[in-house]
Amino acid sequence: MKRVAVLALSLIFVLVLVYCGGSATNTTPSNTQNRALISNTYSGALQVMDSQNDTTPYTQQTTSSTGQIIPGIPISIPAGNSVTWEVLSANRATTMVYDQSDNTLIFIANSTETVTTSVALANAASMALFSPDGTTVYAPVRNVPIGGSRNGGVQVVSIANSNITTTYPVPSASRVALSPSGQYLLVFADSSDSVFLINLTATTPSAVEITGFSRPVNAFFSSDNNTAYVLNCGWECGDPAPGPASVAQFDIPSQTIKATVTVGGASVGLMNNGTLYVAGTSYTAGPTFDSVNIANLTRNTANSVAITDGLHTTMALSTNSKLYIGAATCTNTTAGCLSVVDVTKNVADPPLPPTGSVTGMQAIPNRNVMYVIQDGYLVIYDTTTDAPQKTQVVFHGALSDVVQVDP
Repeated sequence: MKRVAVLALSLIFVLVLVYCGGSATNTTPSNTQNRALISNTYSGALQVMDSQNDTTPYTQQTTSSTGQIIPGIPISIPAGNSVTWEVLSANRATTMVYDQSDNTLIFIANSTETVTTSVALANAASMALFSPDGTTVYAPVRNVPIGGSRNGGVQVVSIANSNITTTYPVPSASRVALSPSGQYLLVFADSSDSVFLINLTATTPSAVEITGFSRPVNAFFSSDNNTAYVLNCGWECGDPAPGPASVAQFDIPSQTIKATVTVGGASVGLMNNGTLYVAGTSYTAGPTFDSVNIANLTRNTANSVAITDGLHTTMALSTNSKLYIGAATCTNTTAGCLSVVDVTKNVADPPLPPTGSVTGMQAIPNRNVMYVIQDGYLVIYDTTTDAPQKTQVVFHGALSDVVQVDP
């Protein structure tokens, strides 16, 4: 009977832990499940959210010597001085965040929520990518000095050694795309109609320039790594010829463009199960969305779908097939910088209330919820209504980006 009583008390204790949010499987400092990490440019830290219940952990409240209650504050992960964009490694073990104050890449171990190392880049960067195994980072730096040539290149960072191992020269390099195998790195440069191909498995990797594009900005790869679907941003990104934007089917082994399909605009894209969603601004049609079937490189949208204006830079697809499209800048005073398209019908939802710049978005797994960073604030949207949900969380500071660490 004593043994039964002990077991019963133990079970009650476990149930109390679960009810109150305790967990035997999460031993991180924040003790938070389903973590979303949000960069705060003001504090230089990453705010921690439980994305399944939209809460943030707090430190324990204390009492001063005079009896005054001092409330707890949101738990965050100290990182740098003014952190902005974030990238999660494929195995979810590491979060990389960029510090704009000193052009440093900061690496955080998600298991301990602590900084493991940091590496300073030669100049500013607007993005970077992990290798598939998470050991290397490729960062395009527009103004990295190159001896005897124009500035610009891709800096290769070894995380284990905390250093830059090499720099691949590409004048005015601004963005990169990496094949799933990690073999092919495509580099895109400002004011260029070329794609620069680097075979990372070559004895001496170097950039090969392939012409015939129109201000390319990004690419998405086939599962066999041999085909890249390149976004030709065209007129919106500075091509003097006001021709249409397009998606180009680029065969990597032969280094040739096999086919193209015209779209309205193409400054940002997202690949989802054989469908490529593309948005941007057309010279003739204004801000648009298109859906492309990459199997036969044809459009699913008979006519480009009108969306709100601005430089479209980010996309996220919700669990109920609502595609949120964010613009970094916009002038529309009635609809703002955020658009929503129902991709089951390829129809834009009614315009949302005016909002400012969108710098980060994260679809929340297993919920009809989207985290959007707008004008430095977190806005939690109900994707069934496109409206901010009742529960919102406000952090002190200026937020920039968000990633979902735990699936």
